[in-house]
Amino acid sequence: MILDFLKERFGIEEGVFEGFKFVKLGDDVWIMSEDVPQKLHGINRVGLRFARGTSRNPKITTAVLQIFGKFATKNIIYIDEEQLKDYIMGKDVEVGEIEGVERGQVIVKFKEDVIGSGLYDGRVIKNQIPKARRIL
Repeated sequence: MILDFLKERFGIEEGVFEGFKFVKLGDDVWIMSEDVPQKLHGINRVGLRFARGTSRNPKITTAVLQIFGKFATKNIIYIDEEQLKDYIMGKDVEVGEIEGVERGQVIVKFKEDVIGSGLYDGRVIKNQIPKARRIL
């Protein structure tokens, strides 16, 4: 399940999501308040896309990480101001090897702010900021 992935990958405990429910639509997972009725007449989507793909390594969305990433305890990479400028423009950022950070999806932070996610290969963070959110 998606919560097992979050705990294993980012150290985000399941309790953080109390009061929310998850709905699978196609290959995506959506999150919404528990109070949202199961069926709403005339509405085909409610909530926030939580993840794309439900396989072993789903891609957690930028919006979700910006909301819940503050609860993460691992696989976080902090970037400096110069790297931030490149990252929000959609560029990949070289960070070198970081002890304790696993290859794969990581949370990218500047100071205490979650910028989004990236794919870390042990040297570079491959940018995953959606094009619509980039600053050119």
